[in-house]
Amino acid sequence: MTLTDGEKNGVYLVKELNVEQQVYSKRLKSIGIRYGSHVKVINKKERGGLIIQVEKKQIALCRNVASGIIVEFEKKEYPEVM
Repeated sequence: MTLTDGEKNGVYLVKELNVEQQVYSKRLKSIGIRYGSHVKVINKKERGGLIIQVEKKQIALCRNVASGIIVEFEKKEYPEVM
């Protein structure tokens, strides 16, 4: 499943990055979105972007970039470690 398929307040484990442009891939990795990281969907617009939380940062992503992030459902609560 992709990050755009995720539910609001759900926590997901990143499995793969399949973004079209290498610039986006490098940027996502630099802000902490990489294989094995946990991502929480804070807010999700029906036809717009997503606001996600990675570690202690909240980031807005457009739907095109978020659709290239392959995730797996982890749980409903964000890990306390982060």
